[in-house]
Amino acid sequence: MKLREPDQVEMVAVNRTNLRLWCWGDSSSPPVLLLHGAYDHGRMFDEIAPQIAALGYRAIAIDFRGHGDSGPLDTGFAWALIHQDLALLVRSFGVGPVGVVAHSFGGGQGIGLAGAFPELVRWLVVIDGLGPPPAAFVVPDDIRSMIQDAARRTDRNVFDDRREWSSVEEMAQRRGANNLRLSDDWALHLARHGTRRGPNGGWVWKADPMFGIGIPSDFNVELLAEEQRRVQCPVLVITGTEHDTWRDLTAEEEQERIGWLRARHVVVAGTGHYVHLENPSVTLAAISEFVDEVESAVEA
Repeated sequence: MKLREPDQVEMVAVNRTNLRLWCWGDSSSPPVLLLHGAYDHGRMFDEIAPQIAALGYRAIAIDFRGHGDSGPLDTGFAWALIHQDLALLVRSFGVGPVGVVAHSFGGGQGIGLAGAFPELVRWLVVIDGLGPPPAAFVVPDDIRSMIQDAARRTDRNVFDDRREWSSVEEMAQRRGANNLRLSDDWALHLARHGTRRGPNGGWVWKADPMFGIGIPSDFNVELLAEEQRRVQCPVLVITGTEHDTWRDLTAEEEQERIGWLRARHVVVAGTGHYVHLENPSVTLAAISEFVDEVESAVEA
């Protein structure tokens, strides 16, 4: 697997943290943000980012706070906080609304950015990132037990030493076991850029353990629907057809959320959750066609 290294690498101060930006294309071209999924990092776009740049954009893949090389989290409640990071980053560009290509959790962040700050997003591509199924929002009957479990997770993440792995290759195997449709090459690439040396000489994941910490809060399907309905820009949703680790919406739930977004929908046959890694050529063709139509309509 041959991938093109970023043309520029930046670290920028935003919203009381530092964000790593991986950039392809001319710095004077209109920016397109590339938003990764939970526990991932911006280097997952190494294949399609240069091709998006070739369409006439500056492709900017971000490491969210608590991910990759960006600053750590100081709270487990990262949803709205990352919305703010993105809004302030886009405003710092000073060039008007931007395009957004976003995967999984990043899709939710792109939707949140476009819904809360519609003046900042020109168009949005969501790659299998329409949010969790309704069952994920069901609060258990035993709230006390749920809070106790959350407290125990917090204790482990804050006070226990992080697991160190003997090699990046071992971590890539673990990543591949959790995401069965990832190729070995992609699992190794994501592990190489998603790990660092631990204090005892082994390897640890870069993703901040704080990202998995939280307590029950009022976040439900109704709030998700409202956020998605607030999006005003043109939206393309790209999904696969195959069952995968994080592909857990039913067909009916998927169509309902596409309706909330009033989005165009492209299905890439034979792919799962990582559509853009499994079939980058069809993914890019769908993005290119969508963007050409959006930009032509604006010019007209």
